[in-house]
Amino acid sequence: MTWLPYHHDWRLAHQSSIGLRLHWFDRYAGPPDWQVGPSRLAADMVSFFFVERNTCWAVVNGRKWNLRSGDLLVVMGGDEFSLGHNPLRPHVGLSASLAFEQGGSANTLLYRQFQRRYVWPDPEVYVAEFEKVRSALASSSSFRDLEINGALFHWLAFLLNRLRPPIGRAFTEERGVVDKILQAETWANARLPEVIRLSEWARAVGLNAVYFGRIFKRETGLRPMEWLNQRRLQVACQQLASTSQTITEIAETSGFASPYYFSRVFRQHFGQSPLRYRNTQR
Repeated sequence: MTWLPYHHDWRLAHQSSIGLRLHWFDRYAGPPDWQVGPSRLAADMVSFFFVERNTCWAVVNGRKWNLRSGDLLVVMGGDEFSLGHNPLRPHVGLSASLAFEQGGSANTLLYRQFQRRYVWPDPEVYVAEFEKVRSALASSSSFRDLEINGALFHWLAFLLNRLRPPIGRAFTEERGVVDKILQAETWANARLPEVIRLSEWARAVGLNAVYFGRIFKRETGLRPMEWLNQRRLQVACQQLASTSQTITEIAETSGFASPYYFSRVFRQHFGQSPLRYRNTQR
């Protein structure tokens, strides 16, 4: 067969791995007795509360905000809030609660520095963009999911382009911490048969031992040496199940000081000896 180039064998134009989780997106005309009692927003969510008509009030983290038509209130994950209005003049609001997953972050919106309140210069434009998403949510098309995703991304891009909230320092710092932990795991995985001391391990990624231990536990749920023992046990299990190496050889290559110590730790963790584990796997 004659070789031919692919017609679309071009440089990559765009690729992404992003996702939206939508918990609420709707208009509501508050009845006279409408109110939202003291609540806390879920830690991974961001809410946008737009006043379409009349006035209302919100208390966020102890501060009261008097809102009128065209105001947009932003509530971040973990914020405490309550809302209410004048029963004689019920307001109409547009509310959205969502998370925007991107680049391994459960909600990248949380790393943006939003103001608490924005005054929208052309409220009718915001309402029109909001209605496009509501229309997609009401669709009965076979491609409803695509319609919803497209409308949501369009609305979110419109919102962020208008507000332009900057990235906070916390995001950059947190991303750096995660990279340090990933680097530490890679460094240790390459040296499992060796004696690894905490001070040396921390120094390899440019951190002092105390801080390294704290952030390692925060990001992985395990202390560094606990993680190292578990990783060594995982390697040992693979070797027991897939090779004919002796217990002594496996203890040595997975980083345990002696076959006796290896057997004791293995039994404590798995409730059986390495040899019995090998027999059950086979």
